[in-house]
Amino acid sequence: MMSDSVSSAIRQSGGASTSLEQTQEDTWISSSQRGDALSFNRLVLKWEKTVYNVALRMLQDRDDAAEATQEVFILAFKNIRRFRRDARFSTWLYRIAINRCVTRANQRPQGLHLSIDENGTALASIEQLTIAESQTVELLRSEQRHRVLNALSLLQAEQQAVIELKFFQELTFEEIAEILDVPLSTIKSRLYSGLEILKSRLGDRD
Repeated sequence: MMSDSVSSAIRQSGGASTSLEQTQEDTWISSSQRGDALSFNRLVLKWEKTVYNVALRMLQDRDDAAEATQEVFILAFKNIRRFRRDARFSTWLYRIAINRCVTRANQRPQGLHLSIDENGTALASIEQLTIAESQTVELLRSEQRHRVLNALSLLQAEQQAVIELKFFQELTFEEIAEILDVPLSTIKSRLYSGLEILKSRLGDRD
């Protein structure tokens, strides 16, 4: 059982797309698959901030995050014709983004952990991080934000990916399993092992 005193911290705001927005996105995807670069640019404009924030939190370096974001959209453009419409575009794009970030993180020298400054974009987007299984686990207090980002950098890239998708992107375990293409049990294992590490690094605070 995890302690209820290790706080809450990370939810990126953003509601579900309206039906009009979804229809518009579907149109851009169809046009992009026919080679329309302008339509793909519209997809980039819609999703680049989300992808950049994912990369920034996982890589904790602005240059790395910017390069990773560019790589994600280059890969997406090259492979847009392979996108199957039976899956959501966001799921497909998250998969590309997470894979690029995990690859970049794993290519770093072992033990190298970078952090961003206290006024960074990622910090500004952190609000609340909660998880409900058999109980509500509070992971981080708002005044601990800088410590939290440093603690997150100590996790394995695969653990960071699950925490990013679960708490920042507010996805379900099933959606995360689909994105990462691993069993549901593996997703939960990575999540809770990551949370245990954060708990031990941050410690309980009254």
